[in-house]
Amino acid sequence: MGVVTKTEEFRPISRRTNQMNLFSLQFKESFRAPQWEAKLSIKIVMALVMLYFIGAFVLGASFIYPGLNKNVLTKEPLEVFNSVLVYLFFFEFILRFFLQQLPVTNIQSLILLPLKKSKIINQVLFRSVFSGFNLTPFIIYLPFAISMYRDDYLATQVAAWWMALVLTTLCINFIIYIINKDNRFFVGLLLLLASTVALDYYSIFDSGAWVGKAFDRVVEDTNYLALFVLLALCSYRLVYSFLKRGFYMDAGLKKKKTQVRGGGFAFLNVFGEDALFLKNDLRLVIRNARPRQIVVMSFLFLFYGLVFFPQEIYRNQPYVLAFAGMFVTGGFTLTFGNYVPAWDSSYYKLLMTQNLSYKNYLLSKWNLMAFVTAFCTLLAVPYVYFGWDVLAIIVAGSFFNIGLGTWITLFGGLLNKTPMKLNVKAKAFDNTQAFSLNQFLLTIPKMVLPVILYGLPAQFISPTAGILCLAGAGVLGILLRQQMATKITQLYIEQKHETIAAFNK
Repeated sequence: MGVVTKTEEFRPISRRTNQMNLFSLQFKESFRAPQWEAKLSIKIVMALVMLYFIGAFVLGASFIYPGLNKNVLTKEPLEVFNSVLVYLFFFEFILRFFLQQLPVTNIQSLILLPLKKSKIINQVLFRSVFSGFNLTPFIIYLPFAISMYRDDYLATQVAAWWMALVLTTLCINFIIYIINKDNRFFVGLLLLLASTVALDYYSIFDSGAWVGKAFDRVVEDTNYLALFVLLALCSYRLVYSFLKRGFYMDAGLKKKKTQVRGGGFAFLNVFGEDALFLKNDLRLVIRNARPRQIVVMSFLFLFYGLVFFPQEIYRNQPYVLAFAGMFVTGGFTLTFGNYVPAWDSSYYKLLMTQNLSYKNYLLSKWNLMAFVTAFCTLLAVPYVYFGWDVLAIIVAGSFFNIGLGTWITLFGGLLNKTPMKLNVKAKAFDNTQAFSLNQFLLTIPKMVLPVILYGLPAQFISPTAGILCLAGAGVLGILLRQQMATKITQLYIEQKHETIAAFNK
């Protein structure tokens, strides 16, 4: 046994450590994460795609002011634009709720260090400022502001108006934390939106004019910008206090006691061997937050047709009609189906050790997506109000989603190896799964193929030929159900061990 010649001292963490750069820790964590090379390449491609869309939006926004100045003679272009800002803000709220990925921080490791809570929370909120959604003032409002400066407005007026919009965007960025974290705030937002639309519709209260006058006043007197600064500070402080109340170790460790829901689902026994997997999927949706959220989002696709079908300008564009018809009934396949087999990632290893048929496992997923798509088709029957041709396109798109869209989605599962936490949404201080580029690329054939199958025959032959071609392709996929399942099962089995290893990371 060696002799200890010098006693080693345990020195406390220095003040310098207390002031460590949390951004540096986050940067190192991203590079130490599994599959960081693939994630980095995906982010680079997504950045290039984002730059393309930013350029398109900037180009389009640069024509807003000249267009209003030319077509609206009774009002100033700025007055007209300010009157619709309230609807842009509401749309941004809804878009952020469903799409924005909030910064994720593992507080359980940081809370043990001599770091102030305020430092960690401020760092998270500061990181949220760099979200792509906060580019709205630059890609939409800034081109409009430049056009204002080229007109008769002073530089101080333009700067004050633009800064007011920047501060409003930051308010939305901070408030979205509370809306995402507490469903009561989201319900309150929906009620506020519904009441605003109702009051505007019945001419009781013009919210657009009220919000527009607030921004008009900033242009008239730049001192009113201080009110927007105060509003941004209050929203920051509100979210800061909200996050600080839940900033303690037990918040992440305490388990909620909830009653287990979901019965035996005996009615599914008619599906034979597939019934076991179907029951498991239904229990997964009923008992977990993330799949329930996805299911709710998928039914929102039913209203997608209201964007196109009421507009006469789109009635003679077969490619647009096919795109809209596919989306109306394809929401569940595009959302829930994209995460197969990640929904079962927490027990995937156990599932693979059971004496179960992998083919039946995939067929159960197909049956679930097919059933929900057929149910959405029934819910879409009221679209007959816009014409029997519209309903025929929706039904043909439903056949495509069942016959081909589901198989394309299951094939995409071979590329989806990101584990899923079932009871975690995109919330602050929680783990979440970002949108994958692989999933995005696999949605392209599901969007482009029906457009081609319907659009080309409809344009060169007749709309009826387009409907028959689109529906026929789906029927062919249904008839070849067993053959398609066998082929995809072979591919899944070949990558089974790779998938298990990825889900364990």
